[in-house]
Amino acid sequence: MKDPEPKVKTGRLAILTDSADLHALLMRHVLRARGRIACDVIETDSLCERGGLSWSDTRSLVSAKGGEPVDVGDLDVIWWRRGNNVQRIPPHITNRADVEIINNDCRTTLTGMLWNDFRGTWISDPYATATAENKLVQLRAARAAGLPVPRTLVSQDPKAIREFCRAAEGDVVVKSVRGCTAAPTFTRKVTDAHLGAEASMRLAPAVYQECVPGQDHLRALVLGNEVHAVTIHSHDLDWRGDLPGSFRPANVDDATSAGLVEVLGRLGLRMGVVDMKLDSGGTPVWLEVNPQGQFLFMQALSGLDLITPCADYFEREALSAARRRDSRRR
Repeated sequence: MKDPEPKVKTGRLAILTDSADLHALLMRHVLRARGRIACDVIETDSLCERGGLSWSDTRSLVSAKGGEPVDVGDLDVIWWRRGNNVQRIPPHITNRADVEIINNDCRTTLTGMLWNDFRGTWISDPYATATAENKLVQLRAARAAGLPVPRTLVSQDPKAIREFCRAAEGDVVVKSVRGCTAAPTFTRKVTDAHLGAEASMRLAPAVYQECVPGQDHLRALVLGNEVHAVTIHSHDLDWRGDLPGSFRPANVDDATSAGLVEVLGRLGLRMGVVDMKLDSGGTPVWLEVNPQGQFLFMQALSGLDLITPCADYFEREALSAARRRDSRRR
C-alpha cells in the first residue's frame, strides 16, 4: 500500500520509531491521505549503514522511510514513539566494541541534532517519557491527582514483603518494576511458595499490590484533554495473557477523565495509554500508564474508532506549532 503524497504542507510531523511499528505506518498513511500536514517516519533502529545522519551549523538532516532526508529544523511536531532503539547492525559486524560504537554514535548524533535544532512540540518530551515510564513515579502522580490507587510496596526485603502481605490478608499481586523485552512478565497472585522463596525475593525489587477484585478492566488512550477508553472483561488476573477477551467501548466518568488528564500533566506527557481496573463498586482504580502504549488492537477488538481522534490530535498539534513557528519568523 503506497502512501499518498500530502497536498498541502502547512505543518510537519515526524514519527520516530522502530521499523516494525504498525501504528506509525498507519498514522502516516492516514495523515498523508488527509493532506493537511506532511508526515514522515524516521526508523530509529535503521540509521546504521543508511548514511542518513548529517549535522552542521547550517543543517540537521535525518533519513526518512521511503523519502528524502528531513531537516529537523523544519519539523513542527515529533511523535517520540520508539526513539531509543539499538541499531539493526549488519551480521558481519560482530565485534562487541564495534557494535557499541555504532549504537552509541547513531543514538548520540540523532539526539544531539534534535536537542540543537528542533523547536516544535514533543509528543511526548523524551526526558518526561523516560521519567514517566517508572512505575514508582506514576503511582505518586496518580495519588496526587486524586485517583484511587491500590496499597503498594516495591521491595526486595523478604520481611517487608511478608508484613505487607499479612496486612493485606494475603490478597496481593506481584508484577515486575520494569520487566524486559525478551519475555513478557504478567501480573500474578502472591502465594505461600513465593513468600517462602527468600533468595528469589532478594534478587531484585518487585511491585506488590493489594489485589483489586473484579474481572473488568479499563484501558484508555489519553490525547491531550481527550480520553478514549475500552472496557475489557477477562477472567484472568492479567488480561494480556489470553487475548482477545471481551472488549467494548467505555464511557469514563468526568472525575476519572479529569484525573487521567491531570496525571499526564504531572508527568509532563501529552499522550499516554492508561490501564485501570474496576473495583467491586465499578470505580476505576489506577494501575499504570504507558507513555507510548499500543492502542490499535483496542480499536480492532472493540470497534471504537481511535485512528480518527489520534489523527485529529496530531493535525491540531502540528498546525498549531506551525503557526507559532511562522509567527517567530515574522
